[in-house]
Amino acid sequence: MSSTPNPRPSNNLPGFDPMMGQLEVIEPGIAMFHGFANVAFAYGRGEMIVVDTSSRQMGAMAVRAIREVSDEPFAFLIYTHGHGDHAFGTEAFIADAITRGHARPKIWAHEDVAGRFKRYALTREWQSHINRLQFGGAFATTGMFEPKSFSYPDLVYRDQQFLDLVGEPVELHHAMGETDDATWVWMPTRRLAMVGDLIVSSMPNTGNPNKVQRYTLEWAETLEAIAKCAPRYVLPGHGPAYRGEELCKEVLSETARALRLIHDEVVRRLNAGEWPVDIVEADISIPADLAAKPYLQPIYGCVPFVVRDVIRRYAGWWSGEPSQMFPATRTERGGDIVALCGRDAILAKARALKDAADLKRALALAEIALNANPSDYEAIRLNAEILEAMAAGERSFIARNFFAGAARQLRERAK
Repeated sequence: MSSTPNPRPSNNLPGFDPMMGQLEVIEPGIAMFHGFANVAFAYGRGEMIVVDTSSRQMGAMAVRAIREVSDEPFAFLIYTHGHGDHAFGTEAFIADAITRGHARPKIWAHEDVAGRFKRYALTREWQSHINRLQFGGAFATTGMFEPKSFSYPDLVYRDQQFLDLVGEPVELHHAMGETDDATWVWMPTRRLAMVGDLIVSSMPNTGNPNKVQRYTLEWAETLEAIAKCAPRYVLPGHGPAYRGEELCKEVLSETARALRLIHDEVVRRLNAGEWPVDIVEADISIPADLAAKPYLQPIYGCVPFVVRDVIRRYAGWWSGEPSQMFPATRTERGGDIVALCGRDAILAKARALKDAADLKRALALAEIALNANPSDYEAIRLNAEILEAMAAGERSFIARNFFAGAARQLRERAK
């Protein structure tokens, strides 16, 4: 356990926290377990509330860790949203209550969490496939996010809910950010905000490539609302705890400012008549002062993903390119270009671009040759090499894992 005062934000990836598996006592009565997703605890008055339960694998670790400092009953388990790394560790908390002879804790969540669980059950195989690709590495084989079963909320609310922890007020507030079923928890007496993935100690993860719509503008609005409460502590879904009113206000307000700037620039361009493809290629960025913030590094989310989130929210699925309304197949397009330019010339140019570290252009060309002939082993190997180089230099771990996963699939084909 650690009680190091006021750690500054780090560039740790969500799930790759150096304090992984440890309980951090923020002050007596407030603690946070560092898991792939964090678990926040407020205790000291005879009962305890738990905000998020982490994943199936880490829920039991969180229980063991908190039991080193408190044996108070769990009064409430509160889901900040229904993602597997935040809401799948619940069984361990219930089992602990049963073992100790305590009453079963009540599970609170926003009313839309149940619908999320049902969608996960409906798309079980897709969710498993995408999560294995997105999280890659050791997490690809653990089943951490596998939607096998769900601990549904016992009690739900719509806009806000007021609870009582042995005479101390606890507020639940609905938000839309990484999800539409989000909750942030405010304990005004302690000036403690437990915010789940509204803060991930990185550029927020909107525009995730293979996940459903996220909510850039509402995310910013929520962070601004939390900042107005002047929290003394902010316990996030991923990354370090934030201590001190000044630091908490900065992290909340500057993250909101970054999201608003991206949102407003995309909307400005849409209103000016630019097509989504033009906006994506405009290379929108945030100001240097924001880009330098340690809690806004492009580790989980990144600016290009946020841009796409806003486009998807307002502009539908068509890029604006006429050829993409009813597109020719990739094989047809690749075959036509190869017939015009020659397969060897395309691969030679792609390799030259790769050697010059112009990887995006290299991949675009190499894919043309591969699409024209999916059995072309030289094209397969070249695409894999480019993807591996892209993965090696990519800061967004989501993009990095997708690139690496695509390269692995190609390597398997080339055997």
